[in-house]
Amino acid sequence: MATRPAFGTVLRTHRTGAGLTQEELADRSGLSVRAIRNLEIGRTERPQRQTVTLLAHALRLRDSDHAALLAAAGRRPVEPAAGRCELPPDVPELCGRDGAVAALARALTTPGTRSALVSGGPGVGRTAVAVHTAHLVRDRFPDGQLYADLDQPDRSPMPVDAVLARLLRSLDVTDPPDTRDERAALVRAELAARRVLVVLENVAHEAQVRPLLTGAAPSAVLMTSRRDLLTLPGVEPVRLAPLEVVCARQVLIRLVGDRVRDEPAATRTIVEACARLPVALHIAGSWLAARPHRPLADLAALLTDDDLVLDRLTVADLSVRACIATHVATLRPDEQRLLHQLAHLDTDTMTAAELCHPLATAEPALRDGLDALANAHLLTPAGPGYRMNPLVRRYAQEEAGLPRLRAAR
Repeated sequence: MATRPAFGTVLRTHRTGAGLTQEELADRSGLSVRAIRNLEIGRTERPQRQTVTLLAHALRLRDSDHAALLAAAGRRPVEPAAGRCELPPDVPELCGRDGAVAALARALTTPGTRSALVSGGPGVGRTAVAVHTAHLVRDRFPDGQLYADLDQPDRSPMPVDAVLARLLRSLDVTDPPDTRDERAALVRAELAARRVLVVLENVAHEAQVRPLLTGAAPSAVLMTSRRDLLTLPGVEPVRLAPLEVVCARQVLIRLVGDRVRDEPAATRTIVEACARLPVALHIAGSWLAARPHRPLADLAALLTDDDLVLDRLTVADLSVRACIATHVATLRPDEQRLLHQLAHLDTDTMTAAELCHPLATAEPALRDGLDALANAHLLTPAGPGYRMNPLVRRYAQEEAGLPRLRAAR
């Protein structure tokens, strides 16, 4: 009778084949270096299925190699989930997001509250990370994977009653109760009785989703939001930042190919002009891919015009300006005014102590305003103060002087 190969041997072969150290594989998978070491030396002979899945994802294994790794762990490959699947198509190649995906996958599949939140600034790729994670763990939720965008067509938040009705329809409840409390209780009961993954995009505020969080249950809820949701108990927060320079360059290579390597100076200019935002990089890459006869230096020159950079970063239904606008629209009027004021200041790092005099605002109130903008991911913590993304700054400058700019054009 043939014996299965030792899991540690198979794992080490894939790791070295991928050119990774144990520390690098641990960072990609979200596991500890000690766990990787114990697996490879055979101290842990039969890892959990989720551990194998995280390793296969970090190693970017093909389906056949993933199945072989499961077999080496003594785990049978799971058949594709049979329940209703409403998920958008997967984004199979994400650069620089392995740690975020691993943290989300653990939160959704580890016994407990099974809920997680992806937040981040405009154009940072919240949807791609959430959808990719949902596809990665969907086999753990065979009773269905539900998906709902809580932005209405006019970009206003979907009311709580509508959210509950939407989920009940997907759960095949044909005769929902009349009151909100009864509908929320029925949603929780259905999720507690099944293994369902619920993905909710663009959650505007805690009250929109609080009624459907089940606590400990076999189902899980994965949310994205433009702001941090600070009062939802037990929800694992994952905050996305712009890509590292190496990953930003890799995004362009995947879209454009060797032209990126041939023009390193123009590539650096494009990456900087895109502020390392995935959506901006995809727009830039699409522009270049549609013009194979144009050098990268042409696009680099176009993107260095501050007055027109947001106009250039638009293609088809992708627009950096639109991404920023939806974030700014969530702010209160006083927060929008503060954003406009900050955008016109000639400073990179902003602290309340330094800004209270030029803005003629008391320091405690100004500190609260800066915190609110950071919570909405329109400012980024930087040491004792904050920084503003250059594309956000340009948008806010346009908004503050919109009539003048439009007249000039």
